[in-house]
Amino acid sequence: MNKNSLYLFFWIPAILLILAPIFSFPYGFYTFLRLLITISAAFIIFFNYKNAKGINEISILFILIFILYNPLIPVYLTREIWLPINFITSGIYIYSFFRIKKTLSI
Repeated sequence: MNKNSLYLFFWIPAILLILAPIFSFPYGFYTFLRLLITISAAFIIFFNYKNAKGINEISILFILIFILYNPLIPVYLTREIWLPINFITSGIYIYSFFRIKKTLSI
């Protein structure tokens, strides 16, 4: 995995997750956000499983994110509940970025 794709799969979802609860966007944005988070989580799960040669704590966190943000079987929660969940998820993306970046020595 090169440096640019690592930034793409961690920073774009993290930034959108921080912005989502602050501003009021149309419903289509939240559907797009779910899809983007699910795809990036699946990629991170696959990449991390392949590099770690098994399941570790980052894989488990992103499996939970994958399930929570899944657009095919959505979890419906109120805006007040999604607000802290989005911030926590963004924090997980940022933490995992630095954790994986450190193991790759990029």
